[in-house]
Amino acid sequence: MSVLESIVRDLETLPAPRLVEVAHYVSGLNPKRREERLAALRATAGCMSGEEGATFERLVREEADRVTVDDGK
Repeated sequence: MSVLESIVRDLETLPAPRLVEVAHYVSGLNPKRREERLAALRATAGCMSGEEGATFERLVREEADRVTVDDGK
């Protein structure tokens, strides 16, 4: 069994939320994808005032608290 086949076999046993974690991790390993994310951050950094940013962060945190595992199904 190849390394890739072994990894796929292990992935097939994981629940959906863990697969999302794996997908984020693997995406982060790709140097091209990392550069794209950094470029997006650089392009948008500082585009909100302090008050706008604080309000946005508060709203995102409130919504994140409402997300459940079943929401992704």
